[in-house]
Amino acid sequence: MYRRLYLLICISFPLLFTACEEPAPLDLGQETPQLVVVSNFTQDRAVQVVVSKWQPILESRDIEYVLNATVEIYQGDTFLETLQLIDPKQASEFPYYATASLVPEANVDYTIKVSAPGYEPAMAKSRIPASTQILAAEVSGLQLEDEPEDSLFIMAYNLRLSFEGPGEGPNFYHINLIQQIFTYEAIEADTLITGQYLLPIMFDPQDNTNFQVAHISGGLLLSDEAFGSKFVDFDVPLRITLKRGQEMLGKLFVDLRTVSEEYYRYFAALSRQRQSSGSPFSEPVILFDNIDGGQGIFAGYNSFRDSLNIQY
Repeated sequence: MYRRLYLLICISFPLLFTACEEPAPLDLGQETPQLVVVSNFTQDRAVQVVVSKWQPILESRDIEYVLNATVEIYQGDTFLETLQLIDPKQASEFPYYATASLVPEANVDYTIKVSAPGYEPAMAKSRIPASTQILAAEVSGLQLEDEPEDSLFIMAYNLRLSFEGPGEGPNFYHINLIQQIFTYEAIEADTLITGQYLLPIMFDPQDNTNFQVAHISGGLLLSDEAFGSKFVDFDVPLRITLKRGQEMLGKLFVDLRTVSEEYYRYFAALSRQRQSSGSPFSEPVILFDNIDGGQGIFAGYNSFRDSLNIQY
């Protein structure tokens, strides 16, 4: 089932913060074919929408993309634009619909309407919340821990984050953490950097609470309801496994997303479903979606990015 979970964030994590996932539609036993509509959108970037054919959750067929859909976007009741189909240029890519002139703004209600021959029409509404800035970010308690394998070791440290919600609340967040890792060679007394890569930090779903959920593609989903105010101040313990004598920590990139409630509820449910899927004793998780007449998600978010140096 989870081979279909990795599409959505391909169109929603720009620049450093790239991963992939797709919704797992519920088998509702409907007779009229429904569309699966997937879009996370943010300000100053084109709106991108993936449209595919619904299929029963237990089937293992490849995703069937709908290439003859009409996708329109509105501001309130005012028509803005018909999105254009973008065909994939490589076999590893996927088709999607995109705005050509519209660049969405924060605090504006947007509606998408999707139709295709033979399918029930679908629509959804969402908005991009106002962004918030990180008030304080600090790394402390750096420690080296041995691994059972002699070729590996662990760098453990604590990240403290403070920020304030843009509204009275509740406010919702997706905190993405990306660790830069350098590869190197020791040449006499010098260290020669030979390359680098970026590691999205994953969190253990066993630590999930009512207001904090490990996102399936990395980072944490968070609601400020857990703090009783719009001011959020908390510690995040991190442990990074490295190759001994070959790798060292670089910067820690922090992507603080202020997300819509639809974004938070959809990915929280999807992440909890993945956590519970391996246990026959887990309670079933009902996936949230906000697509009227179809399935999937249309949700806005805003980002503030920062980086911290890890001092040895």
